[in-house]
Amino acid sequence: MIRLSLCFTFFIPLMAYAQDTPRMTNATVMKVVSGDTIRVQYKGDRKWNTIRLIGLEAPRKASRDEEGQEPWGARAQQFLSLLSTRKVVRVEYDIVRAVPDEAGMIWGYVWLGDQLLNEVLLREGHALLATQPLNVQYVERLQTAAKIAREKQRGIWDPQEPLPEPPALFAAKQKDIKAGPVVVDGLESWVEGCLIGNRKSKIYHIRTGRYYEGMKTSKDAVFFRNAEEAIQAGYKQATR
Repeated sequence: MIRLSLCFTFFIPLMAYAQDTPRMTNATVMKVVSGDTIRVQYKGDRKWNTIRLIGLEAPRKASRDEEGQEPWGARAQQFLSLLSTRKVVRVEYDIVRAVPDEAGMIWGYVWLGDQLLNEVLLREGHALLATQPLNVQYVERLQTAAKIAREKQRGIWDPQEPLPEPPALFAAKQKDIKAGPVVVDGLESWVEGCLIGNRKSKIYHIRTGRYYEGMKTSKDAVFFRNAEEAIQAGYKQATR
């Protein structure tokens, strides 16, 4: 198991600095995407806007097409959803607003009454502290919240069920898997005796497996000479 550190840092380009615009806006939370991302609707505005909570990084939530860090990702999303969905909140901005490489996504502190939800998520152990340079208005509060969760062994810090690795590292590994070549060691098509992987599920099937024959002609099929190749490519053996 990889030991989690208490804090991660994001680097942000200068072009992302906030302009001379209001520092706080009222909005209704329409959807909680994950434990660190929500979609809100500002008063008088029909469109939804995506807010990434400043100072934290929640475990990745699984989707239909991607693996996640479960059960921690779902727990973080559910916790934030119960707190905020359909509630009127105040979105407060810091120095830097635009999230790098995420078009239209904005950094924000989210207030529900007198509760700073960024702080609540960290204190209850549903996220790791992840500071962004310049966006440090409440950094001491967030650091304290993360320390409390770790000391009290809450959520991802529970020694009986700890989060194995930081979300950023998990995401980087998944990206590498996706970017990897479909063809492994030149095996471009089915050959007698090979194993067949499913590109979507990341499961490979052995010759006696239930779905082996059906996978031969699947558009998602990937062919491996042996189990070692399949495992190195990030695949797991089918259970049937």
